[in-house]
Amino acid sequence: MLRRRRRLPYKKERCLLSDVLPYEIPVSLSNRHFYSFILNHRIELVGDAIQWMKGSAALDRIVHLLFGLPENPCRLSYVEKNVGKKVQTFCQYCFIGKKDPKEGKYRKLSRFLAPFGYKINHKETEFRELCVPHPRSQLLVSDFYDKCKELILYYTSLSKFSIRAPSGIAKFTFHNDKLHKEHLSTELSGIEEDGREYENLRSFFVYREYSNIHKFYESYRYHRAEKKYNKLVKLDISKCFDSIYTHSIAWATVGKDALKYALSKSKNSFPDRFDRLMQRMNMGETNGIIIGPEFSRIFAEVILQAIDCEVQHKLRYSPLGLQHQVDYEIYRYVDDYFIFYNTDEARGLILEELQHALKRYKLYLNAAKAVTYDKPIITEITMAKQQIASLLGDKIRFWWGPDSDSQEHVPDDNGEKVAVKGNVYIKANALIKAFKTIIKTCNVQYKDMLNYSLSIVERKCHLLMRKCSEASAECRSPEQITNAIKNILEFVFFIYAVSPRVNTTIRLCRILELFNGFLKSGVLEKHQAQVIKKQIYDDVCFILKKNRSAIHTQVETLYLLITLAELGRDYWLEQDVLAEYLGISMTEGRPALKATKSLNYFAITVSLFYMREKKRYRVLRGYIIDLAVGRIRDRSETCIEDAELVLLLFDLVSCPHVPISRKKEALGMFGVSDDALASSIIEYSDNGATPQCWFTNWQDFDFAKELDAKRSRGVY
Repeated sequence: MLRRRRRLPYKKERCLLSDVLPYEIPVSLSNRHFYSFILNHRIELVGDAIQWMKGSAALDRIVHLLFGLPENPCRLSYVEKNVGKKVQTFCQYCFIGKKDPKEGKYRKLSRFLAPFGYKINHKETEFRELCVPHPRSQLLVSDFYDKCKELILYYTSLSKFSIRAPSGIAKFTFHNDKLHKEHLSTELSGIEEDGREYENLRSFFVYREYSNIHKFYESYRYHRAEKKYNKLVKLDISKCFDSIYTHSIAWATVGKDALKYALSKSKNSFPDRFDRLMQRMNMGETNGIIIGPEFSRIFAEVILQAIDCEVQHKLRYSPLGLQHQVDYEIYRYVDDYFIFYNTDEARGLILEELQHALKRYKLYLNAAKAVTYDKPIITEITMAKQQIASLLGDKIRFWWGPDSDSQEHVPDDNGEKVAVKGNVYIKANALIKAFKTIIKTCNVQYKDMLNYSLSIVERKCHLLMRKCSEASAECRSPEQITNAIKNILEFVFFIYAVSPRVNTTIRLCRILELFNGFLKSGVLEKHQAQVIKKQIYDDVCFILKKNRSAIHTQVETLYLLITLAELGRDYWLEQDVLAEYLGISMTEGRPALKATKSLNYFAITVSLFYMREKKRYRVLRGYIIDLAVGRIRDRSETCIEDAELVLLLFDLVSCPHVPISRKKEALGMFGVSDDALASSIIEYSDNGATPQCWFTNWQDFDFAKELDAKRSRGVY
């Protein structure tokens, strides 16, 4: 498979595309337009100020609103800067502030900002809270990366245990040429190269050695360690990110004992700046860091590498004199440990030193969930993967007749080539029984195998659809293809429904979009395509009903809501059904939010994105807009410092489905009382030709393209 690389120009703002948002966000949301806005207006941090190229009054107010800057003329000044060969005037907003002539004192700008927190499925009975930082916090991360990227690379290069750490600045992005050439219809084509660097940008840094934990399981290093050592113990750090003490970054880089001397004269050192950054974006919290964005993993990596080095040193000079890669090997992937060893004595010492080192940083091993394997070392997951790969490889395929697996024409008794009908037989019940048997006999959980299994199904379905498209009409059976797709759908929805996760939802959506694109190719008759679409619709509705939460709408199911919109006009949810999914009761046509339910930024924007201007949703759409404006009103006193409300405001202002009067009402709660200025903000456009988008892509949304942009971005 050909992969073509394209050099990336270095832009410090590039991390806004890859490192500041969690992977687990709705597919309709991205930082692309935010990133373009920052570049277009040369917005940057300079010392204790933020600067941007002077423009209209609307632009200046947008910058104030976007980055949580209170209106205060005492903080604002103007500077001249060279832009190319021209001298341009820039606005400069000082964070420290000048003396207010009215109050006779310095006005302080709030240093601490509130991230937008939301929950995703983590374990059967547990949720994990992820966070989207405030736009100003994101700009601070970009500035920190630019100024400290070399130090980040240094402090994440010290451990011999770590197998996922930054090793350089990303200089290339890769395109899969095969995806540009292979397609089932014009709608199913691969990503187009349009010169924009964000298309396949995965991260600001290049990572060693494994960008995804499943790659480690299949690596030579892992298999070599299995052969070399007698035993393996797997364990992790208990609530690692929730437990990290932000000040411990200084212990890791300077040393706990030397800290009070080394930092007494400087408050601008690398650890101090990193510490302040993590606090400021999380309301000043020092116990625990926000979970989700890549930069949080980098913060944790710096600390955990210091612990790795301490453990290796202690083991080397212990009474047993344990040498790494001789007496034991430790591989750490973020907060997961894989410890290979030969003797129980070595194991005891390794775990003891590891526990002591972690405790110094207020971290603890999840010893209760440690799993030990004896030689021959083969984990339950490895066994299950082998059997699942064999099962799916054998059952999901398209073949040409009994004697040929690679061509559609074979010689008859006279030596003349004749067409042989292609065959595809897939039975969901047999697949489901075999899959459940593997899960049971290998003693693994569904959640551990879903992403792997769906990735195989996606790959096999892509090949299956291609062969079905390439086969001539006389050599394929539309009825067989229809039944095969129906059975695949039954299988994938069965295994997915057991334990929905965001990464597996993305895989599922990619499979559904693959089928949807195939249906547009015209291989099947219209009535056959409708049968498949109806099954997708019914299965998605079942998942939405089964997984609706009494408290919050889940990101996992929001993906499926957008998937339904791709099926066409005959497959839109009824207003009552959509309302029920969102936790809204419809009594005699009047909507009312259930007492235990709360619609957050994601649920509001995705539901508006789904409903569009459709008349059937008129009442529900109006009610959700009321909820959105009310959400801002309820927290209006701190709205500019609240990431959720800032994101919500800008997406409401740019949403084509929200009345202008409601947009102005929302702007008014952010202090924009001038009607003409509010109109200018609403009508603002960087290029003057198309409506401005901010975070939700209301215009020209391409579901397949957005799903493809998610490819290989997951860490687990």
